[in-house]
Amino acid sequence: MLQTRFNHSTYVFTSHFYQQNQYPIMKTFHSFLLFLLITLGFSQVWAQSNPCVNKFGTDSVSTIKNISVYREFFKQKNYASALESWLYVFDQAPCAREQTHIDGVIMYKAFLAENPSAGRKEQLIDTILKIYDTRILSFPKSAASTTARKGVDLLALRPEPNAEVMNTFKKVLDLGGNSVESFVLTNYFKTVLKEVASGRFDKSLAVDVYNQLNQIADFNIANSKDSTGKEAEKFAQAKLVLDADLAGNLVKDCQDIIRNFGARYEANPGDKQLRDLVYGMLIGKGCTQEPIFIKVAESRLEDTGEERLALLLARMYKQKEQMEKAIGFYQKAVAAAQNDSAKSQYCYEMAAIYSDQEQHSKARQMAQEAIKYRADWGKPYIFIGDLYASSAGRCGEGIASQSVYWAAVDKYKKAREIDPSCTEEATQRINKYTNYFPDMEALFFQSITPGSVYSVGCWINEGTSVRARN
Repeated sequence: MLQTRFNHSTYVFTSHFYQQNQYPIMKTFHSFLLFLLITLGFSQVWAQSNPCVNKFGTDSVSTIKNISVYREFFKQKNYASALESWLYVFDQAPCAREQTHIDGVIMYKAFLAENPSAGRKEQLIDTILKIYDTRILSFPKSAASTTARKGVDLLALRPEPNAEVMNTFKKVLDLGGNSVESFVLTNYFKTVLKEVASGRFDKSLAVDVYNQLNQIADFNIANSKDSTGKEAEKFAQAKLVLDADLAGNLVKDCQDIIRNFGARYEANPGDKQLRDLVYGMLIGKGCTQEPIFIKVAESRLEDTGEERLALLLARMYKQKEQMEKAIGFYQKAVAAAQNDSAKSQYCYEMAAIYSDQEQHSKARQMAQEAIKYRADWGKPYIFIGDLYASSAGRCGEGIASQSVYWAAVDKYKKAREIDPSCTEEATQRINKYTNYFPDMEALFFQSITPGSVYSVGCWINEGTSVRARN
């Protein structure tokens, strides 16, 4: 039997509803409702003491008859005509069939869809919640599942006070533990976050809830007995939602990320979803200098081959002066790049690393690669010219040393020729290094004729033309 508020609400709503909509009502309907009101004083005591002492009630024949009647109308979605018989079964034999409670929620939601007045709407919501409570009392084995659905309907129909909704979902976990359904995890955490935002729930406790929910998700992913894999996938998706909600609401800085996820990632480096979550948070919060970032970024790159990520790692290792690793990631960036302009840039940056290490041949090779990908870019030519000019002191004496400047000026002229943006820079260098050319007297004594072909030695090994500075 039902509580006072439920019976009164049902009676008031039903009377107005049917009168206004002119649905057919059995002659005994109001008498039956009055009977409910008269007996309501005993119903709660009965329900609490022994709700299922008689599974089919005191009159099993009437119960079975009313089940049959209401179910026929229910199948036709004629809920108005089904209601009287349903009420009898619900009040007199709540333990007869769990389906009675499921059907009741469906019917009362349909009544809500009729857009009743505010007062009747609240009465209908009260009724739906009472149906859930009675189902929980009558069928304790499914209490967790029923409470979960009550929580969802509370969230949809009566979201305030939020604490009541939150505590309903908490109760689901208390009842069901690891056996709860996946939607409980995400809905519960959203209500927790709402309480945190209002200042009524401590942030550290919210993280504890997150960890609890995450462990439940992990358990179900690992132990799902669903051969189709759909249940495991639902929990995997729930984990993603939990992680996103945590990142968006509770993680404020780098230390929050490390505190909440550092040890968890270190313990599960193979968890790719966790890795990608941590990576996204670290990028989003500008935490690329944290030691954990290198680990998650390298792991992610192995799977994705992302150009942007390879470049980021290359530049990070360059900054750390770990040049061998930097070169390796630059090579990955070149391989992943979709356009030649990007490839050219990455090769140019590799050339600079080799130059800093005084590996001139490799530096020139990478600059030439940059030119191959972008023939109209003058900077690599200037770079090669600078390599040559800086080598003059190491390439012998006299003409042998000065000839290096001929090769260098050739590169500066080429840069100016193909790339107008390099004109000023190239011209400055041409003017500077032309002064280092040998004079006519030196050429005469070496029997070298201006304009003739000359092979520059040293590591350069490149042909050029003889020129004098005057």
